[in-house]
Amino acid sequence: MKKFLLGIIFGILLIFLFLYFGGGRALQTLGKKTIELGERIEIYERALKDVTQGLIKKKEEIEKEIIRK
Repeated sequence: MKKFLLGIIFGILLIFLFLYFGGGRALQTLGKKTIELGERIEIYERALKDVTQGLIKKKEEIEKEIIRK
């Protein structure tokens, strides 16, 4: 029981210190960086989808040629 209460008090203290020393600004900065990273990842995602769609189309064309022969 002592460890539980000590953990709660310690957690409240950490939250207070986080907010007191500018935790809001840190979270805003982290959020902006996360959005920028997400936008960059979307570019790679689109490129990967284009490549895989091209490969699927080529595979289908090859299968059709094999069936025709």
